[in-house]
This record gives sequence, structure tokens and C-alpha cells, in this order.
Amino acid sequence: MPMGTTHRRLNTALSVPLAAGTLWLKWDAGFVVSLLAGYHFATYFMNPDLDLNSLGYKSWGWLRFIWWPYQKVLAHRCFLSHFPVISTLLRVIYLLWFPALLLLVFGGSVQAAARDAIFDWFPVTWPFLLVFVIGMIISDSLHAIFDTSSTELKRLFRGSRRRKRARDENFFEHHNQAPPAWAYRRTRSR
Repeated sequence: MPMGTTHRRLNTALSVPLAAGTLWLKWDAGFVVSLLAGYHFATYFMNPDLDLNSLGYKSWGWLRFIWWPYQKVLAHRCFLSHFPVISTLLRVIYLLWFPALLLLVFGGSVQAAARDAIFDWFPVTWPFLLVFVIGMIISDSLHAIFDTSSTELKRLFRGSRRRKRARDENFFEHHNQAPPAWAYRRTRSR
């Protein structure tokens, strides 16, 4: 699994072709900005590694306490934390508990103002919010692809070392010779 800085570098590098693709498709500039904002928000703040004491978790600064229950409930790389679309929507829904709690604490006048703002602005902003979430889904999907491919490459190379060690050991056993010191150095007791 790549480190958090590697995920950030890869996602940031891939945002250039993403932006170029949306401009090539002649998307409205507002949608392009919304998509890239969601993409980078998910890359730097709401990535699947929030279930660890990760770079994304630390990016929240003093607000990281919001994610503490999330970390305690979900195991790392489980279906709910790392599966594209589902994990993204789960984190978005999870994040809504904090503003809801603030609305309950601050009472009726704040609730009325929030309700008016939501009903006045939602018809105008919902397409941009949808594109923002799509950008988050793209970022999370790339995160999952990088995690899976990195793990598979490590398994592949680890497996080839094991096969080589077994081949070397079988060679010496076949010729009734004791394996040299380099053959012992590579072996590890389990």
C-alpha cells in the first residue's frame, strides 16, 4: 500500500489529465472547478485512509476529533472504508453529523437560517454539489486502484523471491550438498 504522500502525488499528477479531459469535453468552467475541488478535497482531506492515523486524518488539524469514531468503528481497507462510491458516500454522510450537531446546539434561530439557506440555494447548487461528489469518487477510486495494484505487485515480487529461494534449496538438496551461507541468510523463520 502506498504511503499518504505517494497517494497525494499520484492524485495531484492525475488531476492535470482529468482537467484536460473535462475541458476537451467542453464542460462548463463551474463544473470543471467543482469536479477538481471535490477531487482535491478527497485527495487531501477525505481519503479512504481516514480510518488510520494518516496524513489525511492529520490534515483536519484540531477538527480531527470528528473522525475519531469513524476510526474506531471501521477496520482499515474494509469494504466500507475503501470501496469506491460506497465509501465516499459513507464518508460524506458521516461528515454531516457534525453540522447537524451544531444546529441542534445553537437552537431555533440558527436552524431557521440554515433551513432558509438550504431551500434558497439548493436548487441552484445541487448540480455543482453532485459534480463535487463525483470528483471525490474519482479520487477515491484512484486511491483504491493504487492500493490494490501496489499490494499485488508486492505479492508478485515476494512470491518470486520465495520461488527462487525454494529453487536454490532444491538444487543443493538434489546434489547432496549443504547450501552455502547466502542461502541461509535469505531464509526467515516463521
